[in-house]
Amino acid sequence: MMQMTRLLLLLFLTLSVEVNSTTAGPGAGLHTWERFKKLPYPYDQAFLYDTFPDGFMWSVGTAAYSVEGAFEKDDKGLSVWDTFTRGGNRKATGDVGSDSYHNIQGDIRALQQLGVSHYRFSLSWPRIFPNGSRSSYNEKGAVYYKSLIQKLKEVGVQPVVTLYHWDLPDALQRAYGGWSDPILVDLFKDYADFCFKTFGDDVKFWITIDNPFVVAWHGYGTGIMAPGIKNDPDLPYRVGHNLLKAHAAAWHVYNEQYRPVQGGKVSMALGSHWIGPSKTRRENLPACQCSLNFVLGWFAQPLFVDGDYPQCMKNNLSSRLPTFTQAERAYINGTADFFALSFGPSLSFQLINESLKFGQKEELDLRMLLYWIRAEYDDPPIFIVESGWFVNGNTKTEDPKHMYYLKRFIMETLKSIRYDKVRVIGYTAWSLVDGFEWYREYTIRRGLFYVDFDTTDMKREPKISATFYKKLIESNGFPPLPENMPVSGVFPCNFAWGVAANSIQVQTSVSHLELGHVALGSKIRSRDPLCNLKPESRVETTPSQFADPSVYIWNITGNGELRRLDGVWASLPRRAPRCADYTSIRHQVSQLRRMHVNHFHFSLNWSTVVPTGNVSEANTTLLRYYNCFVGELLRANITPVVTLWHYIRGRSSLPGPLEARKGWRSQDTVQAFAEYARLCYQELGAHVKLWITLNEPNAEKLSYEVGHNLLRAHALAWHAYDREFRHAQGGKISLTLHTDWVEPAYSFNRDDVVPANRVLDFRIGWFAEPIFSGADYPAGMRSWLQQRNTLDLFNFHLPVFSDADRELVRGTYDFFALSHFTTTMVSDVVEDKYTFEGMLEVHYMYDVTWIMSPRRGSPVVPWGLRKVLNWVNSKYKGIPIYIMSNGVDEDPARFKDSLRVYYLYNYINEALKAYKLDGVNLQGYFAYALSDERDPGFGMYGRVHDDSVVKSSLHHYRNIIDHNGFPSPSATPQHCPRLAEPCPGCRLFAKRPIVGFLSLVGSALLITVGMIIYYAAKRHK
Repeated sequence: MMQMTRLLLLLFLTLSVEVNSTTAGPGAGLHTWERFKKLPYPYDQAFLYDTFPDGFMWSVGTAAYSVEGAFEKDDKGLSVWDTFTRGGNRKATGDVGSDSYHNIQGDIRALQQLGVSHYRFSLSWPRIFPNGSRSSYNEKGAVYYKSLIQKLKEVGVQPVVTLYHWDLPDALQRAYGGWSDPILVDLFKDYADFCFKTFGDDVKFWITIDNPFVVAWHGYGTGIMAPGIKNDPDLPYRVGHNLLKAHAAAWHVYNEQYRPVQGGKVSMALGSHWIGPSKTRRENLPACQCSLNFVLGWFAQPLFVDGDYPQCMKNNLSSRLPTFTQAERAYINGTADFFALSFGPSLSFQLINESLKFGQKEELDLRMLLYWIRAEYDDPPIFIVESGWFVNGNTKTEDPKHMYYLKRFIMETLKSIRYDKVRVIGYTAWSLVDGFEWYREYTIRRGLFYVDFDTTDMKREPKISATFYKKLIESNGFPPLPENMPVSGVFPCNFAWGVAANSIQVQTSVSHLELGHVALGSKIRSRDPLCNLKPESRVETTPSQFADPSVYIWNITGNGELRRLDGVWASLPRRAPRCADYTSIRHQVSQLRRMHVNHFHFSLNWSTVVPTGNVSEANTTLLRYYNCFVGELLRANITPVVTLWHYIRGRSSLPGPLEARKGWRSQDTVQAFAEYARLCYQELGAHVKLWITLNEPNAEKLSYEVGHNLLRAHALAWHAYDREFRHAQGGKISLTLHTDWVEPAYSFNRDDVVPANRVLDFRIGWFAEPIFSGADYPAGMRSWLQQRNTLDLFNFHLPVFSDADRELVRGTYDFFALSHFTTTMVSDVVEDKYTFEGMLEVHYMYDVTWIMSPRRGSPVVPWGLRKVLNWVNSKYKGIPIYIMSNGVDEDPARFKDSLRVYYLYNYINEALKAYKLDGVNLQGYFAYALSDERDPGFGMYGRVHDDSVVKSSLHHYRNIIDHNGFPSPSATPQHCPRLAEPCPGCRLFAKRPIVGFLSLVGSALLITVGMIIYYAAKRHK
């Protein structure tokens, strides 16, 4: 299925690319948002396991002022950043940076470790020409760069050289006002000519100017970047005008004088953000297009289209925008040999003013931007010359956030190549080493290598992101691995296929009346014991029969209306209610039969079954209803799985009097639960063969005292069944643990798994170890809490098991039942205080390439289920395992719930891998949930007013059940014996009113026939 889905996705994308390619040019990017909106969700967002084309350029980059240091060494002139950082409220400078000027060999070693093919770095204009002109040539500066290029050549790394990365000679700023004066066009042309001539024999890729938008808008507009000019709203556009002319002049110099000999390529690095419509209306798309044109199109359209500015800029700025002559347009147009793109925090989410968003919302989507460029600028080859993210300035070598953003951007690049046919030729991770980060100074770090700025040698240490990037380059992407591919096969014949619901619909009353010449209305009787249930019980009040004793006259010959006779009442015949009378039961069983499941898991509500907590005052009407329900399930060949206690977040699910008396902190509640369990076994046990005592007692942050009592309550309930009911009823019993998987944020060495193991001990081992191992709470859990308490940081005391309690709890299981929904990642790095758990000293995070459920932001990580199954199996060898609850939330209005279809297929396939490949003793799988009515957002039945609607996921789940998994087309079909119905005629006889009516008709018919025969014979005589 997944292979077919990917083939269909590729076909759809290819066709859409071919159709749209015919309209490439200015404005063609407008269809980008609509195109991506139509892509099949969520398959298009799934991780793509594939490799990059042969010859793909893997690069890493730096900027001179950020890393070189030596700001006055060897006759270097001052740059605008040297003076800018010494003014205003700025606290730090790039005087030293990471001291690359004195540490060429350290940078070369770092490049060799990464295995990159290219290294992008910038030349410092004031280091070569201290006052900005050739007359001030500084040979020492040129020698430094020659030495760097020679070292790169020796290790097989190709240089990608930037002529200008924001560090303008301060002398030019003082003399001419910097880029605001057209004289800089010729000065830059002369500087470029010198660089091409001096270094060009060994350089095949040149960048003239980096991110001219930042230079113009923030250097000469907002003033937050050097040289810090502001208060003239038109100046940025004049600066941009000069930057374009300067670039074109440099390109023509290379094209006319050096390209024939050197054979290199020249472009201008253009930075951009991405923008999405604030509302899903097409009228917002022109605003998105205009936002991109004001940032990226400002410089890209003159270079790649027609030598002029986008129409949107002209319309909005009018005379404020400088104009090009016809000759200047021709001179500028086409002066880029490839599209050099910068995408990341240098611009996105930091340096885009609200006015440039045109009321729309900024997003982080490199793939859509690449496609937009392809459409807007007629499919140019694209070299991503800067991309990456950042971490806090206090982060050292463990930078998982940076690593996962790198992974995301590289994945989006791969999809743009494979799916969208964008011609991306290279990717540059930013940056090689930590350095001075411009207006953010040293408060963030962007390097793949950590630099300790407080040491004299500025030693480089590889970060987690460096290790990731190195391995990625070695593999040239994300090659498909066997564990990432779907597996074919089937589950055993006796596999339990089920569906779970937190509760069931409960009907309040049943009465029956033969209908004759009177019509009876319906009315819910307030005296019915179920009418006063608390909201937490989630009980429905839908009667199945008429219960109004009023008598009505039916005007048959007139208008056909019913008129009630005042003071006249019908005498309602009474009889005991029968199970078949409950329409709610018939409705729910019918829903289950339609799914083809053979098990149904639902929860009782202790507070409604025994409202006072005293079993002698149990709600017998409700118990009778539950008894009917499980009986009817069995008649339909559906095995009931019943949970005794299901904690509902934010609500009390205990009987009121017990909750008032300390709840689970009291031993009275523990004993009361055991008595409640006995009552349920006694009343329902003849029909129920799978019991769950407690559902997810470990899902909430309960106190350890409460957890200890919950373990005792479970154990008492288990022993009660084992000693008093198992022999006669033959069922099995356990508890369900919440087992969302916890993955190390990185696992490049043995120590990296320690934080994840700690969380698993506290999440799962807390309840699992005392029951399934029988010794104590996890040793790691106990030692960790002892350490915390010793330091007086916390007051979390883990109870100690007495010998009696240890014996009571140990071994109180017949199987391991788990619920699983998602996966999170952990590390022990404090990156975000809001996701850092101080007690466990772990930072929770997720891989930004994961699919996320749109409603709750829950990651969809199918392989996490396989990992947790193997974890349980490794801890408790060979134990039978049931997946009691597994599902994802989706917009209830989406009846074509494609995310749930994707989720079920992939999670069940991972379960099959665990069973078939890993030898896990998996006994059953229960999808969550049956209906949105009971479990909003999770159901496979939707709801429109009073009608149930079958969602797409139900059909797909049923198909998996019907095939008992994912059989290979070439495999011999699995033959499983059909289950015999416990009572073949029960389905008919269960409908007793119908049977009674048919019996009456049959009897009358027999009597009539007998009378006819008798009188006919008598007349004959």
